Amino acid sequence: MEYLKSQQLSSNVDLGEVQPADLSSLKGVDDVLRSLEANLIIPLEHDELVATLDLKPKRGVLLAGPPGTGKTTIGRALAHRLKSKFFLIDGTFISGTGDFYQKIHYVFEAAKQNAPAIVFIDDTDVIFEEGGETGLYRYLLTLLDGLESETAGQVCVMMTAMDISSLPPALVRSGRIELWLEMRLPDEEARAAILNTRLKQLPLALSDVDLPQLVGATEGFTGAGLKRLIEEGKTLYAYDLVQEQALKSATEYFLAAVEIVVANKQRYAEAEATARQEVSVHRGHHTPSSVLLERLYSSMQ
Repeated sequence: MEYLKSQQLSSNVDLGEVQPADLSSLKGVDDVLRSLEANLIIPLEHDELVATLDLKPKRGVLLAGPPGTGKTTIGRALAHRLKSKFFLIDGTFISGTGDFYQKIHYVFEAAKQNAPAIVFIDDTDVIFEEGGETGLYRYLLTLLDGLESETAGQVCVMMTAMDISSLPPALVRSGRIELWLEMRLPDEEARAAILNTRLKQLPLALSDVDLPQLVGATEGFTGAGLKRLIEEGKTLYAYDLVQEQALKSATEYFLAAVEIVVANKQRYAEAEATARQEVSVHRGHHTPSSVLLERLYSSMQ
């Protein structure tokens, strides 16, 4: 952050700390990926087209969807692809200290200095949940409206949210959000593609799976849940192998893994219900409870 204050020319994201991701790894959201390519990536990467056609990235983008559907993956992929043109604001900014707004201000200033650029605000609904950050959304509105100027018109603000109803109406009114994108649960075809891609990377003993049966058993799973399923299946197989137990079929291991993931989701739902009752305890100097829950959910899937 100190470097940003003095230079205001570089991303505030250390790519070495960001897990590599590629937009092509997301299945079943082709419409979202096309919109990202057309409305964000092309205006940010193709200087000649920008000059010829006066292209500008959308000023405000809202990426909504349940936990585990790929919102953060999109953020990681954009960070690696856009590099110095990518700036991040997330729950770690909410420290309860007096320099909170200053940090946000410097990120926006750095993005404007490096335009065309994108400011990616993760878990926006959590930041604004029930007014937890008094005055923050008004400050953000001021910054968003300031991007209407010619010099800042090539900065895109992209926000992710699990629950749009938690966002202040003034933030999502027409004009401030120009592009609405929805991350959905993968359908049958998308689940088959995700599972098939991951199963191909496994040894033969685990890749010979009744794919239609497994796809049918995973209705309602997110992409993150399917990834967790594969990890759990590998763990079950490795345990039996090391313990010299009679080995089951790959399909049996992964169907057992389905039960584990479903049980974890149930525990998450119970934890969420408890946390909602104590949400006020987690405000102020603490990370908002729903941020903690989403991280818990992602790790459990």
